[in-house]
Amino acid sequence: MDFRKIEAMTNSFADELIGKLYTSLAASDVTSGGVQLLGMNEETRDAVTVCLERRKLVAVAGDEQRLLASDELLQATYAVARHLNQFRAADLASELAISLPNANNRLKRLLEAGALCRQPDPERERGGKQFTYQLPFGASTTRGDVLTGPLWSRFPGSGL
Repeated sequence: MDFRKIEAMTNSFADELIGKLYTSLAASDVTSGGVQLLGMNEETRDAVTVCLERRKLVAVAGDEQRLLASDELLQATYAVARHLNQFRAADLASELAISLPNANNRLKRLLEAGALCRQPDPERERGGKQFTYQLPFGASTTRGDVLTGPLWSRFPGSGL
């Protein structure tokens, strides 16, 4: 989402725009190849961060390739995911020296934020669901799926 034309934003506007979008993403009501928030100034970043914190959500600030409204553990997880680029949950757990369930919990939050995408792992070694995770925009890009035009045409039925 490109914020370069928005100079000021109230917290209620951010909640209506960003909050509903990310809630829809987290509930899988809306699917996306990934979402980055671009062009935020300090005021719009603060409004978006307040909105995300109230809803216990995180988002990717695409200009900086960092997470907004996240704790240090999730920031570290995202940094390792960016470094690995394409990986399985076990790879992430190994890199971070954490348990596989803990890695899966962190990956779930990053998926809900649109910071990562996943696909079924074609080289599945055991039964059950296994996925390959990757950055939606590639490891070196700084600009991804920028939402332009009327949001309601991009997200039918999402209330946006």
